[in-house]
Amino acid sequence: MFCGWRLANAYEALEQLGSGTLEIDVLTGESRFNGGAIAELSIAGELHSWFTEDCAKHGIEIDDIASARLTAQLVAARVEAKQRSTPVHHIDTAGKPIRAGSVTRFDIHCEAVIATDGATYTASKQSCEEWPVGWPGS
Repeated sequence: MFCGWRLANAYEALEQLGSGTLEIDVLTGESRFNGGAIAELSIAGELHSWFTEDCAKHGIEIDDIASARLTAQLVAARVEAKQRSTPVHHIDTAGKPIRAGSVTRFDIHCEAVIATDGATYTASKQSCEEWPVGWPGS
């Protein structure tokens, strides 16, 4: 989910954070960046809501989860639109495709760890997310 469309609501905050290590406590929605507490990110709230609902849907008591954390290593860069590496297109506020200008690129490496008293579950994913600088407000 972190490397999907729901991340779009956090683009502005991610641009401000830049490169570093983002940690999200999925049980609480609290976030840290490079070890320091930060304001809650919309993606953290999305993860928290989804996780809570998914546990309920599958009959898992949330109190049985000792921890649920997502750690994302973020590498930020600015490139020109013609240097994009992803095929995703964005629309400006006038409804026209954005084909020129600077693009924010984030190379992301995520590690997720969910632990109970009896087991630990891990997953990882790598992604490249790109969007026009300042989007969606541009």
